Amino acid sequence: MNPEASVIVPTFNKHERLAFTLESFAHQQDCDFEVVVCDDGSNDQTAGILERLRDEMPYPLVTVSGSHGGAGAARNCAAAAARGDVLVFNDDDMVPAPGYLSRHVEACSADDVLSRGERWAVPIEVVPLFLGHAVDAMQYIEVWRRARMTVAEKWALDALTMRPAHHYRFLQTCTSNLAVRRASFDRIGGFDESFGTRWGAEDTEFGYRAQLAGVGIRLTQSAKNLHLEHSTDSGAKFSQGLDNFRRLGEIHHDSKGISTLVRYVELAVERGHAAELFDEQAFVDWDSPEIILHG
Repeated sequence: MNPEASVIVPTFNKHERLAFTLESFAHQQDCDFEVVVCDDGSNDQTAGILERLRDEMPYPLVTVSGSHGGAGAARNCAAAAARGDVLVFNDDDMVPAPGYLSRHVEACSADDVLSRGERWAVPIEVVPLFLGHAVDAMQYIEVWRRARMTVAEKWALDALTMRPAHHYRFLQTCTSNLAVRRASFDRIGGFDESFGTRWGAEDTEFGYRAQLAGVGIRLTQSAKNLHLEHSTDSGAKFSQGLDNFRRLGEIHHDSKGISTLVRYVELAVERGHAAELFDEQAFVDWDSPEIILHG
């Protein structure tokens, strides 16, 4: 029998954060699932971490190898090996809250949607306190106690909540916390691998094709995970990934909406305002979620 969910994790040279993420999935207790990790050509200690955790985790941990084709290619590779009826995309530095998987499965079972969960963050200066340690219940609760809500994520949540029919909802297709039925993923056609190893736009392009296929994005706010932050310059991401946004424009050259988006990113980079597009270092004054473990 297939598991209810397959967690899809692409990874490249982030073995400490990957270990924390995978150990944290041991606290998912109300869903039958597997985790499928695609190691996309790492040359750090990733292989050893995966070998050790395969024997230690209380869930099936499947590993496949990529050829350093980038996040989109790694997700496709992992998805091809997955057996679950729902695919849950979770990056290698994202820590799931209790109930994370069951909430995504419920959302996807009810409707043919992209289920977009709520993302929190651990500030970059705090992250080293948690790396290199076994993720027992105390560590797990403590890392969530340090959770902060970024200004950028609040903007995304507001956009999904207040504008349910907005044409640009696909912009919130964030593959660090996203779920979709396997059948829908296959119909959409997976991720375009031509974006390569640069950051950016491959998940936006997937979300746009999903919207065209009638698989709209919906906020599942109760499916929360937590980013172990590693970036100190959000603007640099857009500068480095500008060619990917231009590639997005080439693929969908007949879309005025996409053309407008690409030009907006170009102008932000050219005028030195790229950091304002997605500031991961600014936080809102929200209390961290309450984390309760059972059993």
